[in-house]
Formats: sequence, structure tokens, C-alpha cells
Amino acid sequence: MDRPLDAYKAKRDFAKTPEPSPAEPSAETPERPVFVVHRHEARRLHYDLRLEIGGVLCSWAVPKGFDYDPKAKHLAVRTEDHPMEYLTFDGVIPKGEYGAGTMTIWDSGHYEVLYSATSQEAVEKGELKLILRGRKLRGQWHIVKTKGDPKSWLLFKSKDAYSGPSRDSALGIDLDRVPEAEFPGAIEPMKTGERSAAFSELGWFFEMQFAGLRVFAEKRGEEVSLRGLEAELPTIERGLRGLRAENALIDGVLVATDERGRPSAELLERVLTDDAEAELSFYAFDLLYYEEFDLRGLPLMERKAALRAIVPSPSTVLFVDHVAGNGESLLEAVAAAGLPGVIAKRGASLYEGGPSPDWLEIPCEGAPESNAEVAVSEALSRSVGSRNKTRVKLTNLGKVYWPAEGYTKGDLIAYYEAIADTILPHLAERPIHMNRYPDGIDGKSFYQRRAKEDAPDWLEVEPVPNDGELVPHMICNDRDTLLFFANQGSIDLHPWMSRRGSLESPDWMVIDFDPKGAPFTDVVRLTIALGKLLRGIGLRPLVKTSGSTGLHVYVPLIEGYTYEQSRMFGEAVARAIVREHPDISTVERHVGSREGKVYLDYLQNGMGQTVVPPYVPRPVRGATVSTPLVWDEVNLDLDASRFTIQTVPARVAEVGDLFRAVLTDRQDLMPAIEKLQEILADG
Repeated sequence: MDRPLDAYKAKRDFAKTPEPSPAEPSAETPERPVFVVHRHEARRLHYDLRLEIGGVLCSWAVPKGFDYDPKAKHLAVRTEDHPMEYLTFDGVIPKGEYGAGTMTIWDSGHYEVLYSATSQEAVEKGELKLILRGRKLRGQWHIVKTKGDPKSWLLFKSKDAYSGPSRDSALGIDLDRVPEAEFPGAIEPMKTGERSAAFSELGWFFEMQFAGLRVFAEKRGEEVSLRGLEAELPTIERGLRGLRAENALIDGVLVATDERGRPSAELLERVLTDDAEAELSFYAFDLLYYEEFDLRGLPLMERKAALRAIVPSPSTVLFVDHVAGNGESLLEAVAAAGLPGVIAKRGASLYEGGPSPDWLEIPCEGAPESNAEVAVSEALSRSVGSRNKTRVKLTNLGKVYWPAEGYTKGDLIAYYEAIADTILPHLAERPIHMNRYPDGIDGKSFYQRRAKEDAPDWLEVEPVPNDGELVPHMICNDRDTLLFFANQGSIDLHPWMSRRGSLESPDWMVIDFDPKGAPFTDVVRLTIALGKLLRGIGLRPLVKTSGSTGLHVYVPLIEGYTYEQSRMFGEAVARAIVREHPDISTVERHVGSREGKVYLDYLQNGMGQTVVPPYVPRPVRGATVSTPLVWDEVNLDLDASRFTIQTVPARVAEVGDLFRAVLTDRQDLMPAIEKLQEILADG
């Protein structure tokens, strides 16, 4: 093959594949070369990195994707060059064609090569050092050829401002719908619309109100400033230079703290006029612009997640955390710390200048307790769960549970506090297994099924027969118990499918779609097929994400069915789907025998087996949550990673409990079984 695209053409029949038939490569050298990354859901999911070099896209297949941890070195297999038209290709390559599967654009942007005269020269040397500027991939990366196989390269992150804990995206939020824009000029700050009494409501974030100076902080390369301030503040400037971004515009409050660690507006004014010295901090509560993207059109919950990702720790720039859903608890805490009050912000609100009904000021009653002896940090640690603090002593709230996102044990407990009224009906009266991660998702974990002897005396326990003995299992019927589980480091919870009093009779049948590396689009296709089948035999199934990589389909049952009957029905419908889709589905339990297909797990329908309930977070990157869906959401555009401990409370506030019917819409399997038998006989 003499020409760069001959190999590409030779492997494809353009009458059958939607992939672009290439024009001749351009000889022009671009000022800003581009890159694209495709998420390729072929037989095995992988990512294709393509760099514009010499008028074509030089390509590497990266089976394990990208990782911001410099220690993670991933194989990158050099493949044939692709035409420039592939920059915008997004589609399904049909079965039987080379590379069959779904090809979607995962990231794109510009890049530059370092330490080489040209990209072509770097490829020939076998060592590319790049700066990537995309929506997910930022900063310096290395692609280095290994010895031996000429197609074998290694891809890894350089140590720079963006590197850190294991993750595959700089921010962890979706920037696909965010416009590129020039760095903003003058901006009118968003302000509180009116005052309010303390309240608690899903979908609202509650933040501390600081005595200080509201100001925009900006970073443009190495140039940093606080807009409108002429005073030199070297400690704040160093903190801003440490932001994990080349360009950023942040809304926040400049604060001076007194000897007791409390913000003082009077002291700050003296510092700015060179009349006093004090410890200064910039409390960052909103991110308006990042790199070349204007974020003001994103919901607050996503802007705050992005802000958390770029703020270094420790630093003089501090991320203003929030309590989700519970304004009363935070108001009590800030009053104890002598702060003026709380700002309530609707989690779904966009950033719009001027007074807004989506921002409310909740002042402390009376004057702030300036003589209070409770430090700010201690008072805030009391805020989570304070409505039920009488029975649960919360500990180690600052321990990081999700390193890549910076989410802490306190964030987990705050989430459960916010979602408690919604999740508790799905846990009530069921034996619970805890899945404990005392050191976060990267540490060791263990299941706890038996209630310990030193458990609180108010914890409800149910003795369950097991191998000739009665094993005490925990029951979660109230908010205190839910917070107790979270405080024990149980990120997710695993309730039985039956309740005490009728432990041998499940309340639902469930099919768990487990991809184990198979494309998620196959999971979606199979879930749609199962929903269609179940509705076709007269049932009303419900669907939710697993919170990890799969989907769950439930059918609530009338009383009286046994686990064996539920399992047999689950097996029948699972095998019906596998018969209809043998190329992408299997009921083979052994992972090594699945041949890259989605496993339809019906064996979970057994006494003592568990499936994570709706609304529990999962111990995986992103702090994703098992989230109920409406069936119209189950399509090839479904992105389950968007349902997190940050976003789900606001979703529930908007759409309610989409899984409530699993507790009320009891269904009889017998008519459905008869119709299923007719379908199978006709097939």
C-alpha cells in the first residue's frame, strides 16, 4: 500500500458501510491540527484516537480508554490511517463489515505536538508528546511506541495541572451541548431574588453565606486577577494559578478570617486598604467559563461539579460545598458558627445576571452569634442529618470516598439525607445487606449481612433462618437507620426482594442486563426488546439504570408467587430474548464463555439474593446512582453516567418517584405465562 488511505479503502465496501469514502489527502499544513476520539462499540468496546497528520487521521485503538492518572499506561494499537471526513462520522457500521458496531464521537478538539518539529517527525521517532484541548481530554499526553510489535504503543497522561486521580474526563460533566465562546467581559452577577424562611426541598442546594466581598476571579494562562480589585494579594493569586484549567472565570467571595477562623467584613476592608494583615481565602461557588467554553447555560448542579474538579486542595481558593435538600440543618449550623445566613439555590438553575427567584437568602434570626465558640468547620460537620442527629453520631465526614470527583463521606450522607423520603419505601421491611467501603471506592470493601452485637439498640433487626440458625438481619424503616448505614461506609445498599412476614414470596421479578465489556448500546437494544415482549404479554414493566454499567427491568408481582416461580418466568423471558438476539445476548453465567455478549441475569430471582434498589449511589467512578427511567428514555442516546449524587435529587424533584409503581402495581403472571407460551410455540 503506497498511499496513506489505501489500507482504509481496502478494508471497506462503501456500498454497505456508512463510513465516508475518502477524497485525496490534503497537502496543506494546518495552523491548529485537530483530533477526534471515537467511542467504538464493536465486539469489544474501545476508543479510537485520531490525530490530523499529513492530511489524514493517524489512528490508534485504545482498548481501556483514557486515564488522568500518570501511572496508568494503556495499550494503544496503531491502525490504518482514516480520511479527514471521519472527523464528523457518527453511525452504525453493519454486522459483517469491518469494524461492525456503533461509532460515536466521544471527544474532539485541537492539539499541538511538543519537542518535535512536526507531528509526522514525532510519529516516525515513535514518541508523540501532545497537548490535547478537547471537551474531555486536556493537557499533556504521551504516545510511545513499544519494542517488538510495530503497532504496539503506550498512551499515558503527563504530570501536569490536569493529572490526578483515575478518571477519563477533565471535569466529569458533559460539555457536548456547551458553546465555545470568547472569554467573557463584564458580567452582571446573579443575585438573590428575595428573602425566605428556612426550608428543605429536593432540587435545592443550600450554601453558607459569607461576610466578605463578592468578586469574579479569572485565570488566563498564568495571568490571574480579581476583577475590580487593585490590591496585590499574592496568596490568592498563587491559589488561582493552581486551578486545573488554562482559562477560568469563577464567581465567589473574598474573605478575611479573624483569629477564631470566622469571616470578618471589617477586617477584610482594613486588609484591602493596607491597614491590617489577615489570612485571606477566596470561596468559589460557581464556574461560569472553562477553557474555551461558556458554562452559564448549564444547570447549577453541573457547574458546581465542574468547579469542584478544577479547585486544588489545599489552597487559598476553596470550593463552597453545599447541603442538598436540607436548608434547616445548614441554617442551624451556620448560626452556631456565627455566620449571617444561608443562600438557597435551585439545582437546575442557569446563571442569569440580576436578582433571581432561583436564589433565595435565608438569614439567621437575630444577630449572628459572633461570640459562638463553635468553629465553622465543626458547625458544618454537624449540618448533615441534623434533623435526626439525636440517634446517629456522624463521623469522618471529610473523608474522600470518590477521589476523582472529590466527593466525600459527607456528600454521600447528604445525598441520602436529601433522598430519604423517596428511597425509604423501597427499603422498608426488607432485610438489608450493607456494602461497606470504609476508605472509599479505591479501598477494600466487604459485605455485612449480620447485625453486629454492638449495633445501636434502636436498630430494627429481623432473625432470618439460614442453615439451621437464626441470623439477625438489619431492617431500614426510617431516616436514622439510612444515615447509620451511610455512616458505616455503606455506599450502596442491598435489600431482599421480599419483606419480613413473607420472606419466601418476592415482590417482583427482575432481569439484570450485565454487559461486562459488551457495548452499552447492546444493553439498550435488549432492554427495549424485553420491554416490548413483556408489554406484549400483558405486563407493565419498569426500568432503571443499575448505577454502574447495566440496566434493570422489574415486574411487580401479586402476593403468593414463590422465588422459584419468579426465577422460572425470568428464565423463560430471558431465553426468549436470547433466541431473538443470539448475536448480542446470552444466559451463560460464566464470564469467560459469554463471547462479548450481554448477560441476561435471571438467577438473581432467588431467596436471599439482592439487586440494588432505585436511588442508591454505586461505588464506581462518577458517584452514579441507580435511577428509574421512563421507557422513552431507553434509547441509543441514553447516558447513564449523568445520573449522580449531584443530579438525582433535582431529577426526583422534577419527575417524582418513577419507580413507585413497583410497590403498588402488583401483577399476575399466569395470564402472561399463557401468552408467552403461545409466542414461543409460534416462534
